[in-house]
Amino acid sequence: MSDDLIHWLQTLMRAERAGARVMLDSLRQTDEPIVRQRLERLHEGEAESCRRLRRCLEHLGAKPDGGVGDFHASAMAIEDLELRFDFIGRGQRWVARQITQRLPEIDEPWLREELEAVLRLHQ
Repeated sequence: MSDDLIHWLQTLMRAERAGARVMLDSLRQTDEPIVRQRLERLHEGEAESCRRLRRCLEHLGAKPDGGVGDFHASAMAIEDLELRFDFIGRGQRWVARQITQRLPEIDEPWLREELEAVLRLHQ
């Protein structure tokens, strides 16, 4: 497996970890039931993506680096939760674009399946 693929998966993993942390930190900032439900649903998707990307890295013999992407700090700097949701949506679309662009290069069926599952979580 190429170092480029592992680096790319690490980048996605950091982005997903950042997204999961944004959802948890945002949950601490609201008592609104509908907003909390939305954040919890988003967190579940981010956590599932993290699990799948971790499996991909481990299957390729790489250890996830534990880093968190810049997305977390950028999202948390947005005070208004609705505006933050817009920013989160842009982050979701970024991940979807990354995977969509890279999928044609992925020949391993197990890796394609994992990445397609992550893609579905971001659409």
